[in-house]
Amino acid sequence: MAGKLEQQKQEKKQSLLTAARELFIENGVAKTSIDQIASRAQVAKGTFYLYFRDKEDLLQALIYRISCHVLDEAYRVMDSRRTEDFTENVILFADAIIEYFKHNRLQLRLIERNFSWPLVTKQMSERTDEIWQALIRDLQASPLARTYTDDEMFKLIFVIMEMCGSVCYSSIIEEKPDTIDNMKPVLYGIIRRALA
Repeated sequence: MAGKLEQQKQEKKQSLLTAARELFIENGVAKTSIDQIASRAQVAKGTFYLYFRDKEDLLQALIYRISCHVLDEAYRVMDSRRTEDFTENVILFADAIIEYFKHNRLQLRLIERNFSWPLVTKQMSERTDEIWQALIRDLQASPLARTYTDDEMFKLIFVIMEMCGSVCYSSIIEEKPDTIDNMKPVLYGIIRRALA
């Protein structure tokens, strides 16, 4: 019985997240109300507050889920094309993130420049996620491990991910200062220098 109740709770939470994502993409975050989200999710407004403090809390949960999904996908792509060169693997990882957002512009528009921040802050305290464990193993086996502490390596990868997310938003959504395909060589050159 407790398992079924927990499943129902998760289904309601997922329904709220799905409804919010759809409405945020359709109308924008500012023009979407909690009433609209609850209505689209087919739950009472009070149910919303069982899962989220406010609309911003729900948005952060969405950003976290999208970031997790993108990073999971990017790691899998990188892993399937893995080379012997750590730096080139980081480039493959960044390229997979960029390609994901090129094909999922609406998700990029929704999360704006917030890609990875919720994920990284949460993982910094927990560090239990499967992808982060694989990334940490890769970092510890990399040439960086001879120069940097685990914390320094983590921060370096964090900076690279933040830069990648910001360049994606500027180049894909705003087309500034250029298209993402023209920005890739610049970004990858910076990553190579950072990891040299």
